[in-house]
Amino acid sequence: MKKLHILIFVILIGGFISCQNSSKESNATYDIGLVETKRIILPVDENTYYLSKSIFQFEEDDKEYLQFGNFEKRQHEILIYDIENQNLHKRIPLEKEGPNGVPAIYGCIPYFDSKTILVSQHNVCRISIIDDEGNILRNYNIRQSEDGNKFLVDGRFGISFFYTPSFTRDSIVYFKNGFFIQRMNRNVWKTIPMFNSLNLKNGCVGTSSIHYPDIFEDDVKVPAGGGYVFTYDYNYKQERLACSLTGYDSIMVTDDLKQVRWYNGKSRYLESIRPRVYDVNDSNWLNESKGGIKYHNIMYDKYRDVYYRIAEFPYEFNANESAFDDPKGREFSIIIFDKDFNIIGETKFPGNKYLYKMSFVGRDGLYISENNEANPEFDEDKLVFACFKLENLNKKEQ
Repeated sequence: MKKLHILIFVILIGGFISCQNSSKESNATYDIGLVETKRIILPVDENTYYLSKSIFQFEEDDKEYLQFGNFEKRQHEILIYDIENQNLHKRIPLEKEGPNGVPAIYGCIPYFDSKTILVSQHNVCRISIIDDEGNILRNYNIRQSEDGNKFLVDGRFGISFFYTPSFTRDSIVYFKNGFFIQRMNRNVWKTIPMFNSLNLKNGCVGTSSIHYPDIFEDDVKVPAGGGYVFTYDYNYKQERLACSLTGYDSIMVTDDLKQVRWYNGKSRYLESIRPRVYDVNDSNWLNESKGGIKYHNIMYDKYRDVYYRIAEFPYEFNANESAFDDPKGREFSIIIFDKDFNIIGETKFPGNKYLYKMSFVGRDGLYISENNEANPEFDEDKLVFACFKLENLNKKEQ
C-alpha cells in the first residue's frame, strides 16, 4: 500500500510538471493578425541619435506623447514627442553633476504624469524622481535593505529595448533584479528574487516573493544568452504581472506577486525551447546563444486588452558581422494573447525592415520602428514608426 501511495504521488507530481511545461496549443486560434495602417515620422536633429533603449508612451490632457530617452552617443536628455502632430513637444536637458546630477542613466519612465519622471542610474546605485525641467525632486539610495544591511542592488529599469519598465503597487516600486546572474547551481538559483522593490514612503529597499523558476535542465554557468533573462509588463487594470523568459516557451503570470501560474506562449513557427547551458570553451557558443531562437519583449496593450510577445527566429551571422552586436536582419513574429492569455494570433515579419526592440503601444495600435540598418530605406535623420492594428483574419477572408 505504501508503494502504491508513492506511485500515485509521483504520477500527480509528474502531471503537475507536465501541465506547467506543456504548450497547450489547443487554446490557440490564430484568428487575429497585425496589419499596418499608417506610419509616423518624428523629427531628429544633429543632437539626437535615432536609437533609444528607453521609449514609453503616455497621455496627458487627452493628448498622446512619446517619451524618448536620448542617452546614446553621449547624449544626456529626454525628448517628449507629440505623436498626433509628429513633432518635438519638449526637450528636457539633464545634468550629470551637481545637485540635479543624474549620471550614467539606464533608463527613464513616466511616473504617473508628465510632470514627474522616474530615472534609473548605474554606478551610483540610485533612483531619482525628476520634474519635467530636469530638477531632482527626490533621490533614493538603493544600497541599503529594509533590515539595515547594505548590499548592491541592480537598479536597471525603464528600458524598452529589452522591455523592463518599473511598476508601482501600493507606493512600492518594483524593478528587475539581474545583478545576481552569475555562476551558480540550480538550488541557489531558485532562491534569488526576480524583482527588487523600493518603498517610496520610507526609501527602504527590499525584494519580491517571486523567485527565479526552476526550469533549467542543468546548473546555470553562463550569464549571457542562456535563456533565463526575462522581460515583463504590468497590467494596472487587473494588477497583473506577465513575464517572458527568453529561453522558455511558457509565460509566467502573477496577480499577488507571490503565486505564479504558467500559460502556453510558444510560437507556432519555432521549435520548443528551454534555458540551456553553453560551453564558453566552444568558439561557437556566442553565435549560438545570440543567433539561436528565443523570445523577447512581452507588452500589455491597455487599449485593446491584449498582450504581445516577440519571437526571434534563428539567425546566421555574416562574415562582416559580430555576434557581440544585435542581429540587424533577424526575422521575427509577434504572438497575440487575449486578456486570459489564450493565443489568438501570430504575425510574421521580415528581418530587413523593422527594429522590433524599439516598439511601443499607442492609442491607434502597436508601433514598431523602421530604423533598422538592414532596411533599404533606413534614414538615421528621422524616427519612423509603423503602426499596426488588430484585424480579424476570418472576416478579411470573407
